[in-house]
Amino acid sequence: MKAGHDVSIVEVGPRDGLQNVATFVETAQKVSLIRRLAASGLKEIQVGAFVSPRAIPQFRDMKEVAAGIIDLPKVRFSALVPNLHGAREAIKSGIEKLIFFFSLSESHNLNNVRQTKEASLKGLELIHKELTAEAPAELCVALATVFGCPFEGCPTTDNILKDVEKIVNMGIREITLCDTVGFGNPAQVEQILVACLRAFPEVAFAVHFHNTRGLGLANALRAYDVGIRRFDSALGGLGGCPFAPGASGNIATEDLAFMFSEMAVPTGIDMEALLIVSGYLKEILPGVILSSAVYQAGLPKTHPSGRSCGSPWVNPPSPSHQEW
Repeated sequence: MKAGHDVSIVEVGPRDGLQNVATFVETAQKVSLIRRLAASGLKEIQVGAFVSPRAIPQFRDMKEVAAGIIDLPKVRFSALVPNLHGAREAIKSGIEKLIFFFSLSESHNLNNVRQTKEASLKGLELIHKELTAEAPAELCVALATVFGCPFEGCPTTDNILKDVEKIVNMGIREITLCDTVGFGNPAQVEQILVACLRAFPEVAFAVHFHNTRGLGLANALRAYDVGIRRFDSALGGLGGCPFAPGASGNIATEDLAFMFSEMAVPTGIDMEALLIVSGYLKEILPGVILSSAVYQAGLPKTHPSGRSCGSPWVNPPSPSHQEW
């Protein structure tokens, strides 16, 4: 185990978590959630997606949300963009990092973004060319269904490398490999990641695991062991793929941060502050179950925070006195 190296945890809850919530979360609540997440020590936060309001009504207020958080210092804000129009809108709103999403699986891509992989790659190329000319924002790719697809099963490592190569050949140097429906296991994760790291040493790879079958943290730990240092996660374990029945949420940020904290691997996250934000999330989404084990159980006495064992978050302390 390569212990002792810092990791970056990318909070995707405001995007991947909220996009699956049926109730519209008010703009002020989204802004408050993001500002609280930043105050807990998270340095990169996906704030939403610049998509058609007809596709995802939850994000019809993206411009207003961006305006409410863009002043925060020392935090990198990213957003999902499906096309050139979305990329332009994100840049106008001050977002400095764009995430372009497409699936390794042709079937999933057709179901998810309603276009072929070839069309998605052409869209990515258009965005990349415009960004290269203007240089107003960073572009990275989230490659979905890398560890399995509900329609096509598990891809071969060769097929994964071919799609990664297409992205790299455009000049993109940051790629997130996504277990979109929670099919991955630690042995498979090691095989795929080692192959990618060896074939493309110039690329900064990140991982995005779902905890659908309870292997999310195990997969994250194996990814860490082979050299990955960037991890997506969502507060409360929210999220899930709407095109895969039963595909539950992401790794909970609370659980991922706690695991690394107990391993003495720095994340920059204040666990007590983060759990208070979890309480706020529960407050604004009262009907939604938060799957985070650490949120449910609290921090142990042995944790540096000194928080006692038990379930102290049933009635979390009010954060209203703090500046967000």
